[in-house]
Amino acid sequence: MSWLKRQFGNSEETLEKSTVTKSTIEQSMSPGLTGEYDWELREKAGMRQPPVLPENMGLDGEYDTEGLAKRVAVAFDENPDIKDVQTLEIFQDGGTIILKGSLPNQSILEQMINVASKVDGTKAVDTSQVNIEAN
Repeated sequence: MSWLKRQFGNSEETLEKSTVTKSTIEQSMSPGLTGEYDWELREKAGMRQPPVLPENMGLDGEYDTEGLAKRVAVAFDENPDIKDVQTLEIFQDGGTIILKGSLPNQSILEQMINVASKVDGTKAVDTSQVNIEAN
């Protein structure tokens, strides 16, 4: 089962109205942790009024309070080394991705941090709630 389906189920995307101001948007339009943009998604998000903040861009540019976490889940699904990890959950707090659960080793965690950091809108990755299992 994919990260996205396991984490967020089959529920249809719910569009919500954004209450952010233009100045808030301008302040937070800096790239994510690694300086990478998803230009296509930003263009879709920019067509909405008001434009959607990077951390709230859903899978299709719509407003989604879990948009960043969903896009990180998709990125995890696309990585063959971490797509089958089933002992971790993804959450978000604004632009911070929070990983919770356990992993067999540190190298998998580092790969997950690297992948999550490249998703547009990620400002930090919190791994304080990840337990590395001792072999």
